[in-house]
Amino acid sequence: MLKKRSVIAGLLLAAVLLICSCRNTFTLDDGPAWKFIIVGDSRGGDNGVNTAILSEIAAEIVAQDAEFVLFPGDLVNGSGDQATLQSQLTTWRDTMRPVYDAGIGVYPVRGNHDTGNLAAWNNVFSGDYALPTNGPAGEVGLTYSVSHKNVFVLALDQYITPHRVNQSWVDAQLAANTNPHIFALGHEPVFGTHRVGCLDNDPAVRDAFWASLKNAGCRVYACGHDHFYDHAVVDDGDGNPDNDISQYIVGTAGAPIYSFSLPYNDTNTNYTVEQYHHAEKYGYLLVEVSDLVVKQIWLERNNETGMYEPLLVKGK
Repeated sequence: MLKKRSVIAGLLLAAVLLICSCRNTFTLDDGPAWKFIIVGDSRGGDNGVNTAILSEIAAEIVAQDAEFVLFPGDLVNGSGDQATLQSQLTTWRDTMRPVYDAGIGVYPVRGNHDTGNLAAWNNVFSGDYALPTNGPAGEVGLTYSVSHKNVFVLALDQYITPHRVNQSWVDAQLAANTNPHIFALGHEPVFGTHRVGCLDNDPAVRDAFWASLKNAGCRVYACGHDHFYDHAVVDDGDGNPDNDISQYIVGTAGAPIYSFSLPYNDTNTNYTVEQYHHAEKYGYLLVEVSDLVVKQIWLERNNETGMYEPLLVKGK
C-alpha cells in the first residue's frame, strides 16, 4: 500500500512540474499578482459619451481591484469648440468618478476625436485629475510615462505630429527604464486593420518605433481607434517568437462596434501580423502581473445578462 501511495505521489508531482514548466502560463514561487485594465473608445450619445457602457466598465475596474486603468483615446465624440469639448470630457471624467474615488490611477491618451481643442483637455485633466508631466516639450500632459511596481508604461500622444510618436523621447525613456514589464499605449494601431490614418502611414517610421519597443523588451502595445477587440501577434521574422510583440486593439468602452475581417492592411514590410483573437463586443482587457509572469485576460459583455465574462487568457 505504501509503495502504491508513493507511485501516485510521484505521478502527481510530475504532473505539477509539467504544468509549471509551460512557458508564459505558470511558474513556481512567482509572487502575488496585481492587476490593471486597458480599455478605450467610449464616445456616444450622452453629451459625447456612452455613459451606460462606460459606467459598467468603471464598476468593473473597481470590482476587479485594479491599481490603474489605461485608456487609449476617443473618450468623447469631440468638438473644435472649447466649451463643448470641455463639457464632454467632464462628462467622461464624471462617469469615471467611481474609479477616481477608489484611488485607482486613470491614464488616458488622446484619440482623434479628443483633439479639437487642447485647452479643453488641459482644463479637464488638471488639479486632482492631472496627468503625469514628464513628457517632452510641447506634449506635457499628453505624452508621459508611468512606473508602477514592476511595470513601465509609455502613454503616447499621436496627434501633435499626426500618426507619429516622439521617437527621441521614447528612446530616452526606454533607455532609462529599469522595470521588467513594458507596455506601450497609443490611440492608433501600429499595424492597421482596414482603416487609413494610423501609425502605418509611414512604414519606415513605424518600423523604427516597433524595433525600439522590441529591443527594450516591450511585448505589448495597446490601442483603440477601431471599435472592437483584436489581439494580433506581430512576427518580426527573426525566428525567435519570445521577442514578438502583441498588438491589442481594445476600442470597446461604448463607441459603436465596428466589423472587421482579415487581412490586415498590406503595409507590414517584413512583419507578419497573425490574428490571435477577435471579438465585436464591449469589454476590457484585464492584465495580471506577478514577479515573472504577465497574463492578459479578455472579458466581454454578455448582452443577455450584462455581465463581463472572461473568455481568453494569454500569458507573456
